[in-house]
Amino acid sequence: MFDIQTDNSRIILNHQGRRRAEIYLFGALLNRYEIELTDGSRFNAVQGYENPQQARETLTAGFHSAKLSPFACRIRCGQYRFDGQEYCVGKHQIAGHAAHGLMYDADFALIGSGSNAESAWAELAADYRAQEAGFPFAYRLQIRYCLTAQGLETVTLVRNTGRSAMPLADGWHPYFTLGGSVDEWTLQLNSRSRLVFDQDLVANGEILADNRFANARSLAGIELDNSFILDSFDRPACILRSSNYRLSIFPEPSYPYLQIYIPPARQSLALENLSGAPDCFNNGLGLTVLAAGEEKRFATRYVLETCESEAA
Repeated sequence: MFDIQTDNSRIILNHQGRRRAEIYLFGALLNRYEIELTDGSRFNAVQGYENPQQARETLTAGFHSAKLSPFACRIRCGQYRFDGQEYCVGKHQIAGHAAHGLMYDADFALIGSGSNAESAWAELAADYRAQEAGFPFAYRLQIRYCLTAQGLETVTLVRNTGRSAMPLADGWHPYFTLGGSVDEWTLQLNSRSRLVFDQDLVANGEILADNRFANARSLAGIELDNSFILDSFDRPACILRSSNYRLSIFPEPSYPYLQIYIPPARQSLALENLSGAPDCFNNGLGLTVLAAGEEKRFATRYVLETCESEAA
């Protein structure tokens, strides 16, 4: 049985006795993704916020669960060239480079929701009205969260509402935890290569072989802030596992990159589905160009499970 609860700041999708997701209208942030345990307690795998107000006040400290649009990660020095014109964008900068897009702090409207015997879902929307001089391209961003017995699916639909073509990359920035330290978990990736970054984490367009995580590998002592190129989409892009829990991510081909970041506290890690490489406005890797009136869909699915029986 599925149901949905909404108020003026958040949405809760509930699969009674099994799993639950909490979404904020601010930023369309995924703040909690929980499964219910045999003792009736819940385990939450998302490192989020205490409430929507805290999210507003602290979002840019780590961009937890932020929507990355219309670009993901970095644009070198905030500068790019598109359709013969030079642009400079920089709403937020890290080490002098534009970071994490323009819509991460947008207030979304709930435009639809529902539940039935098979799912609970909510659809949110926000309009970018070309208010930044460095990105004068209007578009509409619609995000649909759907909780089913197969996990939590997020679908993003971007529609160019302007009069000219626009560059685009789409992504997410959630931080996940399986309890305890990252050093106690294993990671497996459906990838054998990653992008080459410079010292400021800006991709230079080169690709490097990297099959360290082709099989499940301990994360003990490993540092990661890398963008991996997915090999295929017929199996999970990523499996993160502890002794008690397993998180699997199933992106569609619209998200061919997986950015992974382990913060210094090592209590969580960011697993970021990306449609285009960092700095794709310049290097062209995965860059989407939407014609006026055109739209594109991006989707991924998260599956959180217990694995206590396997560990035993």
